[in-house]
Amino acid sequence: MSTAVSILVKSFNRPYYLDRCLRSIYEHVTGNFTITVLDDGTPPAYLAEITRRYPQVKIERSELYDAKVAQLEAHAAGGPKFSLRSIPTKLWIAGVEEATPFFCLLEDDIWMTQPVSLTEMADYMQARQVVMTKFYWGGNINTFQANMGVRGNGLQEYELSLPAGPEWWLRTLLLNRFKLHSVLHRLGLAKEGIYFQLPFYSLYSVASAVFSKDYWLNLWQAGQQQADEVHQLARALRWTRQRLSRFAKSEVELTQTSFISSATNMFKGVDFDVIAANHHLNQAWLRGRFDAMQNYPRDFDPAALKFVFDEANDPRCTYANWLQWIASFKQVYASMGVVVD
Repeated sequence: MSTAVSILVKSFNRPYYLDRCLRSIYEHVTGNFTITVLDDGTPPAYLAEITRRYPQVKIERSELYDAKVAQLEAHAAGGPKFSLRSIPTKLWIAGVEEATPFFCLLEDDIWMTQPVSLTEMADYMQARQVVMTKFYWGGNINTFQANMGVRGNGLQEYELSLPAGPEWWLRTLLLNRFKLHSVLHRLGLAKEGIYFQLPFYSLYSVASAVFSKDYWLNLWQAGQQQADEVHQLARALRWTRQRLSRFAKSEVELTQTSFISSATNMFKGVDFDVIAANHHLNQAWLRGRFDAMQNYPRDFDPAALKFVFDEANDPRCTYANWLQWIASFKQVYASMGVVVD
């Protein structure tokens, strides 16, 4: 029997994207695989519809699931704003611990766009001691800060291209201990924040990748409550200095992600409530008002979803302000060289 591969999908309150993600998996992924959704607060009515459409998909809920659903529903109804922003680290770790030795990690707003055999990929990674294979690098290979190497089985291994210095020094800068990175940045001796961190992302990916279970578990600790990825980058750096590890990317990008939607992001100067907006989009999806594969393999066309905002007539999330929010969101990633259109 072929090697089994677990697919884990992190999910939070955007079933219209989760639907797209799952459908794209069944259209493009081959091999022996299972899918588990790790959900952190998508209201029950939407998860019930996901189960109706994909009965073979397993859904696990976080320990704060009920509390987050209650806050989301209160926020959508005009009550107190959603404030439970801790990440469900325990849920993710438990999901990975139950997964196969090599597993695929996606998020609800990531969808497959090209055929791939996860079984063949996992076999190759195990044989070559590859601990992570990236599926996505922002549409611009020039932003991928690594030296390309061995090709095989649809993958291309790469050698790390990190700033010079011993591991303890780089970890100190990444974690900004003693405010050292901040001081060096003010003196013009280090790049700002994420721009300093970018080369280290050759060691890590939030999702859109196949990981070795041992490697991923080494990067995360159950006590981490906030999404601050420098901790994962620092642990990845230490791992690579202590163990023989290889990294790879798919020959072509296998996934795409959204730059018109977010679970919680807000931008200063843009009056747009993404949680209220997702409520209206979720309801329209549940009622069959739009197809989750609209405009696929590209992201949803905002103009095609204008009717949702017009019909909602909610001053917290107008269509015009959504377009301003999208422009702000895209600018963040475009400044890092990501292709956003």
